[in-house]
Amino acid sequence: MASIAWREHKGFCIDPDYAPSKQTITTNGIDSLPWHKYIEKENVDEEFNTLSPQDTTPNKKLTKSEKRELRQTKKINVQRRKQMQRQMELDSSNTAIEATFKPYLAKQELNQIYNKIIAKKPTAKGTALDFKVAQCHSISVYKSDLEHILPGEWFNDNNISFIFELIKETFINSGQCRPFTNQVQLLFPSVVQLVQHFPASDIENLLPMDDLKKSRFIFLPINMIEEPLEELDLETANNGDHWVLGILSLLDEKLYIYDSMKIDDDVKGDSQLQNLCKKLESCSNLVRGKIKIVSLNCDQQRNFDDCGVFVVMITCYLVNQFCFEEEISLDLSHIKFNPLDARLSLMKLVSKFIS
Repeated sequence: MASIAWREHKGFCIDPDYAPSKQTITTNGIDSLPWHKYIEKENVDEEFNTLSPQDTTPNKKLTKSEKRELRQTKKINVQRRKQMQRQMELDSSNTAIEATFKPYLAKQELNQIYNKIIAKKPTAKGTALDFKVAQCHSISVYKSDLEHILPGEWFNDNNISFIFELIKETFINSGQCRPFTNQVQLLFPSVVQLVQHFPASDIENLLPMDDLKKSRFIFLPINMIEEPLEELDLETANNGDHWVLGILSLLDEKLYIYDSMKIDDDVKGDSQLQNLCKKLESCSNLVRGKIKIVSLNCDQQRNFDDCGVFVVMITCYLVNQFCFEEEISLDLSHIKFNPLDARLSLMKLVSKFIS
């Protein structure tokens, strides 16, 4: 598989001579991007950067639950300090990073941040089952969206749309990154879903063609569905069964597919992807020839809940390369992703945009 290079005066191009490293890397994907350098500090709610318990006066007697929370918080903070020190000592040793990750503490921190976000909306909490908690540019985040970030939950399309919007506004369209980053475009899940169902003659009317015409790579979060496409009800189709990530390369007219639950001889899945390619091929102002589907190896999920998390992790990891690396490899077979840590990082990102 050919790799990609970024060139200062023309952007992205195929580089057949680049031989990427095969060293194993452990990451949550999301933290690959330098969010802290680009997200404005005034958006950050410092309350969510630490896990300190609610303020109590010295004379107030703590309840058993408050004491338990205080002990848990102290343990988490101690563990975080040890982890940071350990990582500094061992530099970039992926074995050390993986060994210091504590799933139990990550789940505790996830739930604490979630509870703090919800607690900031006491009025709404008492009057509605669901309510808006954050606003990230054009994407509104609701309580139900936060619940999907918690462990054991399946990412919905708004979770993916949130991170896609944040990537676009923070890096790709911000004007703060290097030239030609707009050659990478991200389509929301809802748009990809509509492309699969609309008549081919109307597809270009759905898409942001002005942006896509400048692009070389288009990220497509695809909701794979078990039912035959012709029998689908558009009102319920977004529920889907499984998320995969597609990257349409207009440099070589290939649709690269990352599937974290890869199944050999998946006839229905292949048929859905072929149908998507035909719809994209109908965009004569975008695609010049026939699209070839290429399935790439990637880390596999270990449960039935993390497919959407993998779409987000892989997207962030690759966007970091597209925005900041001279050479880009689409080969992720040596990358080990941590979905629980990614859920935690995503919840922290949401906390920066509490409305």
